[in-house]
Parts: sequence; C-alpha cells; structure tokens
Amino acid sequence: MSDFQDFLDENLDSVHIDVRDRDVFQVEEYDIFAEISDDIRRIRRENKLTQKELAYRSGLTQAKISNFEKRISKPTIDSLKKIADATNRRLVVRFAEQEVE
Repeated sequence: MSDFQDFLDENLDSVHIDVRDRDVFQVEEYDIFAEISDDIRRIRRENKLTQKELAYRSGLTQAKISNFEKRISKPTIDSLKKIADATNRRLVVRFAEQEVE
C-alpha cells in the first residue's frame, strides 16, 4: 500500500458521518418550476394577455403556455426567453445562495 493510503486508513477511521442523518446535509428544497409557473401566469395577467395571445406573441402554442402554467411540462430557457420577449421583459438566470432559517 502507498504511504498516502496508509495515512488515509489511519486518519479517516476517526471520521464518521452517517449520510442517512439528514440534519448533516439539510438543504432547503424548493421547486424552481413552481416559481417559474407562477411567474409566467403572473406576467401574463399583468400584461392582460390570454394564454392564446401570449402564445401568438411568443411563437409558442397555447397548449405549451397552459402546460407551463399548470406545471405539466417544464419550459426550456429558449421558451422562457420567448415569453420574456413577448412581454417586454428580460430573462435573468442566476445562482443565489440558499436561504438559511
């Protein structure tokens, strides 16, 4: 065995983390697609558009808009960009820190 492996064997025996203990790795779960769905519906209503009107302006189908709003299907970045353009908005995607309670 290598010296490095010996070192690991000797020193890692004292380290024990039970990965089944969810408190160790507790990360707040959130549904980004639920947020996106709510945003699509909110933006459409703020612009006083029907699903059909938003579909026409964005080049998507009314069925797609409906499925996004009902959370039946998940929109692609391309679809979101089309919706943003159709409602005179800019699509912004960022990674943010998790909120800790």
